[in-house]
Amino acid sequence: MFLLPAAHAEQVILPLTLDHRLLTSLVIKDTFTGRNHSAAIVGSPGDCMYIGLSEPKFTTAGSFLQLEMRLSLRLGTELGTECLVPLEWQGYITLVQQPVFDNQTLSLAFRTVDSKLYNLNRQPGSVAGVLWDFAKPRVLEHFGRVRINLAPPIREMRDFLAPLFHEEARQATQTMLDSLRGGDVTIEKDGVVVQLMAEVEEIFSPEEKPESAELTPEEHRWLIRLWETWDALLVQLITTIAIDPPLRPEDRELLIDVLLDTRHAFVATLDEEDMSQDFVREQFVLAWRDLGPIFRRQLFARSDNNSLGYLAFFTAADALAVFDRMGPSFGIEISEQGLLRLATMLTGGETPLPYSLEVDEGLRKLLQLPMLKGSDDMLFENDIEEIDLPVEEEKDPFSQVSDFFFTPAYAAEEQPYDKILEWRLPKDNIDGYVQRVRAVLDEVSLSVVARQQLPDQLHGMYQKMIVATAWQESCFRQFIEKGKKLTYLLSYNNTSVGVMQVNERVWRGLYDIRKLRWDIRYNALAGCEIVDLYLRRHALSDKAPARGMDLDLLARGVYAMYNGGPGQYKKYLERAKTGKTYLSDRSFAEKLKWVEMRDWEKISECLGSG
Repeated sequence: MFLLPAAHAEQVILPLTLDHRLLTSLVIKDTFTGRNHSAAIVGSPGDCMYIGLSEPKFTTAGSFLQLEMRLSLRLGTELGTECLVPLEWQGYITLVQQPVFDNQTLSLAFRTVDSKLYNLNRQPGSVAGVLWDFAKPRVLEHFGRVRINLAPPIREMRDFLAPLFHEEARQATQTMLDSLRGGDVTIEKDGVVVQLMAEVEEIFSPEEKPESAELTPEEHRWLIRLWETWDALLVQLITTIAIDPPLRPEDRELLIDVLLDTRHAFVATLDEEDMSQDFVREQFVLAWRDLGPIFRRQLFARSDNNSLGYLAFFTAADALAVFDRMGPSFGIEISEQGLLRLATMLTGGETPLPYSLEVDEGLRKLLQLPMLKGSDDMLFENDIEEIDLPVEEEKDPFSQVSDFFFTPAYAAEEQPYDKILEWRLPKDNIDGYVQRVRAVLDEVSLSVVARQQLPDQLHGMYQKMIVATAWQESCFRQFIEKGKKLTYLLSYNNTSVGVMQVNERVWRGLYDIRKLRWDIRYNALAGCEIVDLYLRRHALSDKAPARGMDLDLLARGVYAMYNGGPGQYKKYLERAKTGKTYLSDRSFAEKLKWVEMRDWEKISECLGSG
């Protein structure tokens, strides 16, 4: 590792973006501190001399900002307690302004270049000369003193970025961040962008790593912990903005897509030997590219007191994206502490990011899913990995006669894990076992159909698909035996469980992990909901299927999403079009055909006969 000499200095521009709603919120906080966001420039309501402003709102007018406010004027001659011959006017005033960044105070000021008056109907209006002569200089002088203090978000951005750079470049990094200064202030359609500029005199250059380099076990564990913190932050972001104001339907779908695709990508990467230490940073930048506009729109529409915290969060995230685009020569690595700092900016206070396995009602509400219950909540309160199989002892003839006349006390008592053990794969009568599992699948899939969200013409296809998915994923097994123990069926990469192989990392917070593992009905219902979600919301986009649609192709595309996330649907259709399908694609298509033909004898290929 080395540092390039100063001759290779580059200029870095970091955007500090203030949209209209944020600007309005910050000006309200600074200036409109009266009741209902009002400001008394002179006097107070009811006084003989009064200038009052309220209802501020920023918009863009060409290359300038435009600040509209309601204006109330009253001017008379005060004589004792009387106000003689008062002149009054109600309407709106618009100030055309040029924002100016002050590098000394790191604040944004506004230079007014024009003003216009409108009546209460927002038509061009006029004010008696003496009244306007009284009001205009005082209004302009007042807003000439308005400052938005941007030092806190700039400081937060510096503190967030500094630890992200490699130790070898830390001194040069600090010099760069200390040199941040304001550049151009540009007016955009949605607000103002202050360009923060810095000169990078030395740049980190990483050593070449062999292509086959693998993470050490400790690095791998560290990366998993880091990703779990990132996933917790993403959930916090998504559930925070989904509360208020109401999400637009297309925004809701994008939030869901990003969450599920991000999680599926991590699960897929767990299997790769060359998993990159940059994986979390790359995921963050990709997610921010898609979600940043939604976050700005949602958070700045709120009326809470954390506007500067939101601005700090957005500025730090934008800066991280800038350095990421500039390539590996900047040597940045996102850290757990960096993610925690982002969470603190967002909430305005210290915020832990636990990787909780509990059900998150906010997430289920986002996906518009009802709360689920298992067959016995008390049974799954403790974390268990396996249970003992009952000891099968041969009884002597005397004990059998004794049991006939004297029922043992324990026989009438249901053992704690009886409901689990009844789904143990038997050594014989496999057909009877599969029929019971299929009955569960039919029962829970019908309960999802009964929600009346799925188009009628797809009910049959959906129920067949559920059975085919269970066949493909688990061969109808919820549990397997390991020696004298019974445990839940777990995928080869230790992420998916049970009869529907529901991925615990992908669906964290949406389902109870304990019940997914130990309650076959709960697991089956979770799988049914997931298939329904992908079918309705992603494959069909909440629309009825087109006339003549290939339902088998639709089912195979939905299964591709079940395996790999929302982004896999279009990829599967392309594979199907070119004939370059995966083995899993072809295997599921085979199971779907067997279900349609009721060719249950084929089950012996994965379960054996008995």
